[in-house]
Amino acid sequence: MFDALTEKKKKTNKKQKKLQKELNQINKVYPVTGCYTEEGFIKTKIGFKEGCFEIMDVKHFDTNIFDEKQFDYVTESHWNLQKLYSESLKEIHLNLPEDNQAQQDYLRHKIERTTNLKQLELLNNELNKLKHIEKFYKKRRTYIAIYGDTIDELHERIEMFKNASGFLEPRALTIKQKEKVLFALNNFF
Repeated sequence: MFDALTEKKKKTNKKQKKLQKELNQINKVYPVTGCYTEEGFIKTKIGFKEGCFEIMDVKHFDTNIFDEKQFDYVTESHWNLQKLYSESLKEIHLNLPEDNQAQQDYLRHKIERTTNLKQLELLNNELNKLKHIEKFYKKRRTYIAIYGDTIDELHERIEMFKNASGFLEPRALTIKQKEKVLFALNNFF
């Protein structure tokens, strides 16, 4: 005997299983669930294992202008960090677009208030330079991602990392900055 409700339920179950399988495949490629904890940590899920991580900005060094002593200090400090902090971390190196919106907003504010034509011309010229820089200039940035299975474990690891990496002066990113880094990792720029 044919039962339409039972058949529909079977098809729905098959569709749900197929959808769940597709979602699990996505999780393997991109493990970020898109959620944040109350502290602003990013939640992650790989298979059935859940965890969280924090992205930290670190001090940037231009080693091209260092003398030998400065270069040795930075490389030794980085080597010591690797020895002192043995937990999982990722170094993220990105070329990100220059963000100078605050300077552009300030110049727009000055342009609105000025009455001097010569000054207006100079301000417009500077604004155009900033727009050009924002459009074409990329700056290399380095971030560190620190992982933990639980929020408490992540707090401990962040403190351990800060203690071991004083020369890098790590600081947590805002949620907006974290989203920008994650988008850049997925080549959305």
